[in-house]
Amino acid sequence: MVCSILRKLSASLFACALMTPVLMTPVTAAAETYPSRPIELVVPYAPGGASDIIVRAMAPFLQKEMGQSIVVINRAGANTAIAATQLARSPADGYTLMLGDVALLLNAAVRTASPGYDTEKDFTPVSQIGSAPLVLFVPFAGSRTVDEFLARGKDRGVNIANAGPGSLGHLAAELLQLKTATSIVSVPYRGSGLAINETMAGQVDATFTSTASGMPLVKSERLRALAIASATPSKEFPEIPTFDQLGIKGVYALNWWGIIGPAGLDKAVVDRINLALKNVMALPEMRERFAALGITPSLKPTTEFAAVMKNDLTQWRTVVQQAKIKVD
Repeated sequence: MVCSILRKLSASLFACALMTPVLMTPVTAAAETYPSRPIELVVPYAPGGASDIIVRAMAPFLQKEMGQSIVVINRAGANTAIAATQLARSPADGYTLMLGDVALLLNAAVRTASPGYDTEKDFTPVSQIGSAPLVLFVPFAGSRTVDEFLARGKDRGVNIANAGPGSLGHLAAELLQLKTATSIVSVPYRGSGLAINETMAGQVDATFTSTASGMPLVKSERLRALAIASATPSKEFPEIPTFDQLGIKGVYALNWWGIIGPAGLDKAVVDRINLALKNVMALPEMRERFAALGITPSLKPTTEFAAVMKNDLTQWRTVVQQAKIKVD
């Protein structure tokens, strides 16, 4: 009788052992078949900008790598906060992704109220794909060096145009002021195009903007590039000194672009997307497109990308607090 009971118990335990993996790993099972339907790739800006160009250039190649359609959706508004908030509320299944940039963090750093999401809890940083530092540009007839520009600032103050309150250019100017004790007034405009036009016209003393926007105007002698806000010199424009090289340490203002998903994405899904991105970013067509936009391809998988986001958020929150910036 004892043997009979033991046999029944063993059979029950064996049955449970067979059933347990099925009951406990539905997410993993879904991840193993990922992707099995079209993937939405959200652009948090209107059509026509750098983020939109990047996604639409990547989509055909990414579609081929993933074996599923890539549906590009433009969801503009609130400096990316509308798209980011919806992403945070999406299922963590890998079928809704977004091309994020540094604005995702700046919203959290500068706003007194929540932007609608928590950058550290609501997202899975899948992979950074590119980056581009800002450059301090002045009118061609303006200051010829950073020393001359800062001397003017300490003498009478200078105006630096930006693309709007809380933009990367705004915070870069505030950071420069903190590092140099120069009197700088940040002048917000509706977009970087207007800020650049006013700088060319001499209505303001300078603007921080991208190499893609500014360097063609340097070649046509309408702007002058004084310094680049990165830790290392630009490979594309080695003639522009870094602030570090000029003895002004720690003026870093780097925009980046990366694929982001909702929090809780399965590792197998993240790995699958990363493999596809690695193959896509190795294509000459993509590297040429990035170069045309002034963006350096820089693949950084989840752990490294998460560290970039964390460090940037800390940096810009510190600048916001020290400069007493408030954007509602």
